[in-house]
Amino acid sequence: MFIECLSLSDIRGLENWDVSHGYNFSFIFSGCSSLSDIKALKIWNISNGNNFSYIFNRCSLLLDIRGLINWNVSNGNNFSHMLKGCSSLSDLKGLENWNVFKGNNFSYMFSGCSSLSNARGLQRWNVSNGNDFSYMFNGCSSLSDIRELENWKISNGNNFKSMFSGCSSLSSIKGLESWNVSNGNDFSYMFNECSSLSDLKLLKNWNISKGNNFSYMFFGCLSLSDIRGLQNWYFSNESHFIGMFNECFTLLNIKDLNWKLQDMQYKIDFI
Repeated sequence: MFIECLSLSDIRGLENWDVSHGYNFSFIFSGCSSLSDIKALKIWNISNGNNFSYIFNRCSLLLDIRGLINWNVSNGNNFSHMLKGCSSLSDLKGLENWNVFKGNNFSYMFSGCSSLSNARGLQRWNVSNGNDFSYMFNGCSSLSDIRELENWKISNGNNFKSMFSGCSSLSSIKGLESWNVSNGNDFSYMFNECSSLSDLKLLKNWNISKGNNFSYMFFGCLSLSDIRGLQNWYFSNESHFIGMFNECFTLLNIKDLNWKLQDMQYKIDFI
């Protein structure tokens, strides 16, 4: 509707719009790079909406999303790219009451939110029907605290590709230790270029037995020195490992892994 309205900065005239019969809200404000305030949308009745993909994509000046706190997104299934490229957004206050239970696609949702420092606002989200979490926090270079994700039920997730790729301020993955990733098949690039990440002990109980793609999973983790937390991981015989630990220059104990890899179909190229 307002796609690529680059100069649009004031949407107060939309405050009383009746959008109660709308179901597809995708791309409405995508590319509105001058939009910084969306409080005018706080009373929108979007309860029939199912597609919220790209709605604020590349709204690079958007600072505050508290105007969305009362949005009823309970029928939404597609949240992909919703706030992608909102590079000025530093917190997610306004999303804490969202019911995203029906959501299945969360890919790229916060990708490129380079000012986002923590995941507060997402702690009560029920993402148990989600299957695609790829690139969700990709490029969130200021993200340093993900403890609010510890209660996420992601057992239906199968795509975790690049989920935290480029989170260069992330030094701890506390919050992920209890995740049930047993249905995941694509873990490629998941922590790619998390250059502050130093150890992976918290991933020791992950069940990744259905995974088939681990390529570049920890590529460019420049501070990673200890991977013994992964020593009990069990892999299928058809897994890909290309570049899994490429450019992990401080990694010391890769030979300590107790992985039974001799029957793997594909040659392993860790480094």
